[in-house]
Amino acid sequence: MPGGPQRAARAAGPEGATVGLPARPFGYAMLATLGVGAGLAVLGALAAAATVLVYVGLALFLALALEPGIRSLISRGLPRWAAATVLVVGFAMVIALFVVAVLPLAVQQVSVFGTQLVGVLRDLPEQAWYTWVTSNLGALDLNGLLSSLTDLLTDPRQLSVIAGGVLQVGTGLINGVTAVVIVTALTIYIALTLPTIVSAVLRLVPRSRRDLTGSLLNEVLDSVGRYVSGQLVLATTNATFTLLLTVFAGSPAPILLAIIAFVAALIPVVGTVIGSILVVLATLTVSPVGALVVAIFLLVYMQVEAYVLSPRVMSRAVAVPGVLVIVAALAGAALGGVLGALVAVPVAAAGLLVINRVVLPLQETR
Repeated sequence: MPGGPQRAARAAGPEGATVGLPARPFGYAMLATLGVGAGLAVLGALAAAATVLVYVGLALFLALALEPGIRSLISRGLPRWAAATVLVVGFAMVIALFVVAVLPLAVQQVSVFGTQLVGVLRDLPEQAWYTWVTSNLGALDLNGLLSSLTDLLTDPRQLSVIAGGVLQVGTGLINGVTAVVIVTALTIYIALTLPTIVSAVLRLVPRSRRDLTGSLLNEVLDSVGRYVSGQLVLATTNATFTLLLTVFAGSPAPILLAIIAFVAALIPVVGTVIGSILVVLATLTVSPVGALVVAIFLLVYMQVEAYVLSPRVMSRAVAVPGVLVIVAALAGAALGGVLGALVAVPVAAAGLLVINRVVLPLQETR
């Protein structure tokens, strides 16, 4: 009977619905395969370009940090190109000074600190507190732990592993210097051409919504820029105080500890605490009394920063609730490590500003 196979393949269901294969199953399967392949190719390209995207994002945040200073110079009569040139040149000089002068000293102090740490471990059994602990706390086998650590450091097989780790650290330093150069160049370009970039983005928005979008975008960029610049000011203050304090207390590697304090202070809420703990532990390898003094002064500084410096520096930035700061920092750290924690709070501040300016007024009109 003509049409029999087609009728069998498209048998009607109990309610008249047809079931069976589509008209061109091979074509649909091919399209689905190509779609999955294209999706995997896009994800692979994004993964390959992840480092470049991180560089661009970091440069954008640094350029936004320079923007309040550029606008301040513009308000005093300088044209934008002159104001941007002044701040960009100053920023480039600071980065160059760090790479040429500070970074080699920090690398040198890493080896000095390692040597001092080995000496502390070697002389540890002669310390009075160590003798008291081993004689009064028998359950804590410090001698066995120290012996295991010594064997680990003197085992030739472990030495090769340590040498490989040192090589990785050296490679990381080279990659870090390269990243600093790339981010600096991108920051200079974005800072000089930020109005042009904003205008190009606004051209993608429909004309009827361009004014509102432009106002909101400028407010977001201004607020995020103030937040980033304020956080950099607080981190620089923390690093300077840590450097002076560690030099006075005789801490090992004061420049290295100041760099650690600067990076840690960029992380809101918990960064200063983490950096202070690391500084105190490093000072403890030299002098317990010095570590106690450093801990007391850092505790006082944290109170001054929380109640005096931070409100003044962050007075014109977006007020982000403390809970949102903690959640954003933890989420950013989980997604992108230290860099993710650094940029998570400005992103949360921008999202909060969009909610206050767009979402809430829209809900009030319904």
